Amino acid sequence: METTLNLVFEKASGKKHTMRIADAKLSQDPIKVKALMDYIVDNNLIYVKDDALVAALEANLQNVTENPIEL
Repeated sequence: METTLNLVFEKASGKKHTMRIADAKLSQDPIKVKALMDYIVDNNLIYVKDDALVAALEANLQNVTENPIEL
């Protein structure tokens, strides 16, 4: 099972942008995740198509399980 950390930001245009971090730990400290997101926003580290990230909206862990189908 693969776990992905999804970080959702608001862009200056009002649209949402999701960053996906693969192979995340299942037990994420919400305070550290929020601090990371605020750091990205406060320091203008990421631009998406010339649009700045202006706010941290949400974060979630997504678990993906692969079930092969034998043919």
